Amino acid sequence: MSLANDLVGIGMAPEQAVRLGYTPSSKAGVGTTQPTATPITSNQTTVTTASGQTALKLPANAELMVPYIVKNTSSTTALIFPPTSGQINGGTATTGSVNLAQNAARLFLRLSSTQWASFITA
Repeated sequence: MSLANDLVGIGMAPEQAVRLGYTPSSKAGVGTTQPTATPITSNQTTVTTASGQTALKLPANAELMVPYIVKNTSSTTALIFPPTSGQINGGTATTGSVNLAQNAARLFLRLSSTQWASFITA
């Protein structure tokens, strides 16, 4: 899939480009709980973590079936939380995180207003 900026560069309307393309970002984890977690704001996120600063959370306003790719480039496992009232792979609502190991990536899809699916790379 193309980057949103590249799609705008070839003449696509910006709103359409954002919906069809990826917008990469880099985020640092904060804390270890859902309320203090760093919000994931783009659909392609590179994560950095440090001891005790590992939490990120998926966006509450994500559209259904839009893939969110999260890659951890740090040597510390990241915790990815759902938005408030959300669940990842049927886990505990709001506080049920999934681990994202070092140098691994996960794909997240919002299936409904509260349900997310997560797929991990090898």
